[in-house]
Amino acid sequence: MMTEQGGATVRRSGRRPAGAGIALAAAALTVAGCSQALPVGPTPAAQHHLASAIVLQIVQGRPSTPAGSCPAGYARLPKAAEQSPGTGQCYRRIGKPLSITSAAVTYLQQPAANQQPANYGLGIKVSAADKGALLAITTKAYHSQDLIAIIAVGKTWAVHDWAGPFTGQFEIPAQNAKQALQFQRTLIPSA
Repeated sequence: MMTEQGGATVRRSGRRPAGAGIALAAAALTVAGCSQALPVGPTPAAQHHLASAIVLQIVQGRPSTPAGSCPAGYARLPKAAEQSPGTGQCYRRIGKPLSITSAAVTYLQQPAANQQPANYGLGIKVSAADKGALLAITTKAYHSQDLIAIIAVGKTWAVHDWAGPFTGQFEIPAQNAKQALQFQRTLIPSA
C-alpha cells in the first residue's frame, strides 16, 4: 500500500512497523468490504512497452555533511518528483538495478477518510519476464533492511522500505491525482 500520504518514505527505526500497520489496514478494508481503495479505471490493465523505464535500485541512505555535500561513496538521487522525506539525503547504490520496460500501469486513488487525506499513485504490474527479478530485488532489500529508490522519467518517485518481497506488482505514490495521471500518460502515451 502507499505510504506517507503519497510521498516517499524513509526507513524508520525498528523492523517495519509502518508496513505491518498498512498491511493490517488494507486487510481490514478488504474484510469490511470497502472497495474505494481499488484501482480507478479499466481493470485489469494491459501490458504496454513503457516510454520510459521504471528503475528500482536498492540504496542505503545517509544524511549530507554539515557543508551540504555527500560523504565519500554516496550521491544524491535524481531530482525528486516532489519534495518529501528523504529526498535531500545522500544514497549509496547497492547492486544492480532492475529496469522495467514493460508493465501494466493502473491509476490508483484512495479517497480521503477518517481524517486522512486522499492518496494517489500508479499500480505497476510487471511482465512475466520481470516477475523473478522483482521478487529478487525486493527480497534482497527486505532481508538487508535497505531502501529501494523508484526512479522514472528522470525523477525519483519514492525511496522507501518494503513490507516484504513483491511477486509481480507494486505501487508508485504521487502527490495528487493530476501528477499520477500525467505520470501514467508519460509512461504510456496512449493512456
